[in-house]
Amino acid sequence: MNASDAEIVERCLSGEEEAFRILVQRYERPVYGLIHRMVASDDDARDLTQESFVKVFRSLDQFDPTRNFSSWIFKIASNQTIDYLRKRRVQTISIHADPENDDRPEIQLEDSAPGPSGEYAETRRRERLGELVQRLPAHYRVAVELRYSQQRSYEEIAETLDLPLGTVKARLHRAHHQLRAWMEGTDLEEGGR
Repeated sequence: MNASDAEIVERCLSGEEEAFRILVQRYERPVYGLIHRMVASDDDARDLTQESFVKVFRSLDQFDPTRNFSSWIFKIASNQTIDYLRKRRVQTISIHADPENDDRPEIQLEDSAPGPSGEYAETRRRERLGELVQRLPAHYRVAVELRYSQQRSYEEIAETLDLPLGTVKARLHRAHHQLRAWMEGTDLEEGGR
């Protein structure tokens, strides 16, 4: 029988080394996936995943067993990654930016398929969407990742990010609106299509 996360945390706090290994095994891939989609670098994602688990280990005594452990660990990982992105000053685009006055190169995707293929077009659309998600500011990117890649509810995202539910909904709405505008090639300042 699988022990609950809260039980495993309790075992960790009592000094059982194997218990923390169990937590790492349970959450390493999802945490890595969250971080990787935020930084788009294998090396950085591995480093940040390791740093996140170190922080989790050091903070286990602060975990509230009445809360959801996965939300708590994702909060630590996303905060760790946002801090990293801020320190690196990764270039992001404000949703209020004017793309016509932006000196950064546009993402150009050339269609090399001989004709319209449903599967090919969908693959290219997903690739483009993934590239555009990377252009979002980190706080939007985290919300998008938690909602669509991690399949988290709005409430879980609010708990993970320690934000009001309305803020989570607003961030996802703004991110969705920005991504749609980019996909359609419209300028938000002009009101879009």
